[in-house]
Amino acid sequence: MPQLETALSSLRAHPGVQHVLVLGHDGLLIAHQGDGPLDAETVSAMVPGVASAASQLGRAAGAGPASVVAARLERGVALVATLSPEVLLAVLLGEGVGFAPLLRELADRRDELAALV
Repeated sequence: MPQLETALSSLRAHPGVQHVLVLGHDGLLIAHQGDGPLDAETVSAMVPGVASAASQLGRAAGAGPASVVAARLERGVALVATLSPEVLLAVLLGEGVGFAPLLRELADRRDELAALV
């Protein structure tokens, strides 16, 4: 998976990105890159619930399932992206960081990232 590691490094290069996790829709961690303390397995297990709840909300509102979810946390932002029916990506950013360029990259590279897993 060297290509996956390279792709994750590219995402990590965005300002403020602290952790990038790739996981299955079952919550099992596939890959993680990051600095600082993080229980990546626990975070990974929680991500599918966020993606599922956002997709249910979108469907109920008649807007369709969520492809990317942004959650503002007390000390940062969590982005959850659906890469494929089987794979999710989570990006944890520090507080006060703009992430529009990261969202564009995720949209542009979604299929590419999914193919690497």
